[in-house]
Amino acid sequence: MPSARYASYADFVEWLESVADHVRIEEDRLISADRMCRLPIILRRAGWTNLDELQDAIDDPPYFGLMLIQAGRASVAVAQADDMIESKQIQKYMVRKTQGRAQLTYLQEKGKSRLGSRIRLRQSQLFFEEINERMQGWSAAYPLTQIFLSCTPKLKGAYYLALRAPAFAKDDPRWRRVPFMVRPPGQEEMLRIHRLLCRAEWL
Repeated sequence: MPSARYASYADFVEWLESVADHVRIEEDRLISADRMCRLPIILRRAGWTNLDELQDAIDDPPYFGLMLIQAGRASVAVAQADDMIESKQIQKYMVRKTQGRAQLTYLQEKGKSRLGSRIRLRQSQLFFEEINERMQGWSAAYPLTQIFLSCTPKLKGAYYLALRAPAFAKDDPRWRRVPFMVRPPGQEEMLRIHRLLCRAEWL
């Protein structure tokens, strides 16, 4: 019987297999004789009708995308259950070091003619284009069923303004919010967020 509050995806699957004949599903929770388990976030959705349907999804896990974006730094990835399949770290010079503000914000207040401003603006454009190019390639190679995003509304708006052909529409039903505080994006932070999205919780 699990003793910790959280379980890795692999431990969750092992537990479910051991109690499959004595467990029922209610929304995003599994209930056995002595345990109540909340599904990993990547498996939570409305409309689970029976345990067989859930077990089919566990046996053939869907692919999902991850996008952690802050001004000048991004980490993007595609994963399947607890396997990180592809990942990429992207960094561009788009923040004024003296003020720590993204050029996209600064341009609303001062002129655009300064050389440093033009460099940062161009780097911002390249930043979003590189993120989009990576996600377009992965969405073509993998049937992504969810896209987990951590990004401020202002940066998300700038992302769409900067692109002619975004990989995903603003109203794409696959968008999901990363429900955790995200530190500056990087490989270690991506691995941490991925692990949190895949863990189960005992209630």
